[in-house]
Amino acid sequence: MKVALVSEVLPPSRSGQGIVLQRLLEGRDPRDICLVSVYPWGKDESGLPEGQYEIAPRFAYNRGYGSGLSPLREAFNIPRGIHHRAGQIAGILRREKCGAVVACTGDLLDLPAAFLAARRVGVPFYACLFDHYSYREWIFPAKRFWATLLEPLLLRRAAGVVVPNEVLCDDLRERHGVLATIIHNSVDLSPYQAAPDNVVASDGEVRIVYTGAIYEAHYDAFHALLEAIRRLRRPEIRLHLYSKISAGDLAKRGIGGPAVVLHEVIPPEEIPRVQRRSNILFLPLAFNSPYPKLVKTSSTTKLGEYLGSRRPILVHAPPDSFASRYCRAHECGVVVDRRDPSIMADAIETILRDRDLERGLGERAWQRACADFDIETSRKRFWNLVAGPVPAVVQMAKSC
Repeated sequence: MKVALVSEVLPPSRSGQGIVLQRLLEGRDPRDICLVSVYPWGKDESGLPEGQYEIAPRFAYNRGYGSGLSPLREAFNIPRGIHHRAGQIAGILRREKCGAVVACTGDLLDLPAAFLAARRVGVPFYACLFDHYSYREWIFPAKRFWATLLEPLLLRRAAGVVVPNEVLCDDLRERHGVLATIIHNSVDLSPYQAAPDNVVASDGEVRIVYTGAIYEAHYDAFHALLEAIRRLRRPEIRLHLYSKISAGDLAKRGIGGPAVVLHEVIPPEEIPRVQRRSNILFLPLAFNSPYPKLVKTSSTTKLGEYLGSRRPILVHAPPDSFASRYCRAHECGVVVDRRDPSIMADAIETILRDRDLERGLGERAWQRACADFDIETSRKRFWNLVAGPVPAVVQMAKSC
């Protein structure tokens, strides 16, 4: 059966969502996949997106922006945009003879437009939530209004809902009575298979490593880490960042100094080597961000990689966030869930001096990586859901 996948971000984008989608799509016959986006992502080097459609941006009235009516006009434009996009998606579903449509979070219009298109064509609709659909629309009142209004309708009537973690699963069950399928943001574990014996650099430097984007969801966690390093008075401890952000932008956010080493972005195949050569892998989430609810339910793509590396993970995140809850429950990382540099400094010292702790963390991390983050298992679960038998009635749940 051919499945249409609607997403703001598609492979070969190296964003978290693009990477996860590529991992889920790999190994699938490209003729069974139809990719749909408002952005022209181009042909991926792996040859995945054979059938890729770029749909037009939403239809909108643009007059009157200087009249103080912008919120009202935007509230009117959103439903018009949904119907306009639904027509485009429905045409693609018919042309490609798709048997199902999967829509991902990202663009506000994608989920409701794909839902309407699926109903018009008579195929099942699946929602794939990389983050919370309504919480993510925290800036614009009109978008927040429509997302909050549409969310229960879309999710309750979907043939299936995919979420990346247990926290978001629980939230949807409690708020909307929806049974979601948990498919963690998984990783190919084959580069991590060999035990990381004697891979840590022997030059005397202590490397705390972070690989990934840095933005509002991270800033104050980095501030706490740098203050903890300063308090330790150990110049050999340095924070190595592998991120697209510039040194100037980091400095503007108060992230810099002699303890920070900023590297250029490295190819994906080099990331396992960098992570495995670390003394500590840092997993931060902000305590004071513009979107605390989104931080709570978000699922970083690097967690699976960190677990696979079998190196000690230092989590600095709010206590109710998925990262903190997961690593605490499975004892696969050291969790500092209070914004206190002194506690952070103690945690770093404990990790560096306690070899038994280091070994135990690595063993449990690898167990969790294999149990929850192996891409082969996740890929099978995803395709069994969206390309398998369609349930006669969408199941409502009392528990996940």
